[in-house]
Amino acid sequence: MDKPHKSYNCKSILISFCFLYLLFNHAPAHAENKNTTNILISEIHAKIKQYPGLTCGVCIKPSWFKNPININSDYIFPAASLIKIPIAVILLIKIDKKEISWDRILTLKHYHYAQGAGYLRTKKTGTKIKLREAFRLMLTISDNTAANMIIDLLGGVSSINKQIAVFGLKNTKLVTLLGDFKGANKTSPGDLAILLEKSLEGNLLSKSSKRILKNTLMDVENKSLIKKGLGKYTRFAHKTGTIGICVGDAGIIYLPFGKRITISIVVKRPFNSLNGQKFIREISRLVYENLR
Repeated sequence: MDKPHKSYNCKSILISFCFLYLLFNHAPAHAENKNTTNILISEIHAKIKQYPGLTCGVCIKPSWFKNPININSDYIFPAASLIKIPIAVILLIKIDKKEISWDRILTLKHYHYAQGAGYLRTKKTGTKIKLREAFRLMLTISDNTAANMIIDLLGGVSSINKQIAVFGLKNTKLVTLLGDFKGANKTSPGDLAILLEKSLEGNLLSKSSKRILKNTLMDVENKSLIKKGLGKYTRFAHKTGTIGICVGDAGIIYLPFGKRITISIVVKRPFNSLNGQKFIREISRLVYENLR
């Protein structure tokens, strides 16, 4: 009778030990996350006060945090080339559904031409290009003419807005073709963060389309904003957007051990003020130093 009693006591001790381990092992982590969040929010607000001429929106979602850090994340900003993120995702969904093929040939028409970023605007009307190449140009060098060709392929402005609504993005709207230098197209940091998570880490896209989108966004040539505040070898899948009155960057930072940070920063600024870029770089550095 003594042996079963002894075995029972050992099991009780083991269960109690496991319970205490879980209790004390996880509680500090939660407290540490909360403390880090409070420090980071305080530092971001301090930075915002240093730039009174800017209107700043920030959304930061570390994968190991329960709640995101939101500062004006629902504020509606001019989208600039950030609107190309939902355009890209909508295209990939249609490719996943086999409604469109990557081998589709697009023809450059007179109403596709746009000023600003890109080189397709230098090509003649009637120039043909594969969809895959137009997609890459739209994202990596932010080619506005390539974006207009893809918008046309997807059924135009109204069709894209219907799909944006399906995504649950309440603050994002395509109003006009690119380049939209007056800021008619709209988005918010929160919307961009939601869509990036759904498309790159959620179930919105197939594995193949996720890989294509992630790799393409990692090849974006403009690395002067959020990327500038990160470690040299830190992987960052993102898209930037810049017009005279607004500048922004949104993407996912990939850290070791499977951790990631979804980050979206958009700034409305006095026309062409370099303080917009400076603010984004400084916030990026704060996030990286506090959360890496």
